[in-house]
Amino acid sequence: MMKLMTMKQYMKMSKPALIRKITKTLRAMPKVKLARLCYNITKSKLPRLPYEQTKMKMLRRYKKLKFTEEIPKRKTKRKFSRKQLAAQRLFAKRARAGTLRRRR
Repeated sequence: MMKLMTMKQYMKMSKPALIRKITKTLRAMPKVKLARLCYNITKSKLPRLPYEQTKMKMLRRYKKLKFTEEIPKRKTKRKFSRKQLAAQRLFAKRARAGTLRRRR
């Protein structure tokens, strides 16, 4: 069983030795993991947008949407009649029992 080396031990190793160790590990790694690693490395090199800028962008996009097409908001919750609720309960009961009748 391989033991985990400490950071101090890795720091004592020479650069070529570290490169050899890394390449050995990479060769043993499956292609999917390598692709994911490559993607994450590339992604980490991209510049990060500060939170405030992203928040402002989202607000701008929302305002554009709001003015181009006004979306009406529902003032009250949808209410079902007693008959509709009973029908829903009956449907759920039949669905659980597996005895739903086919409509013609």
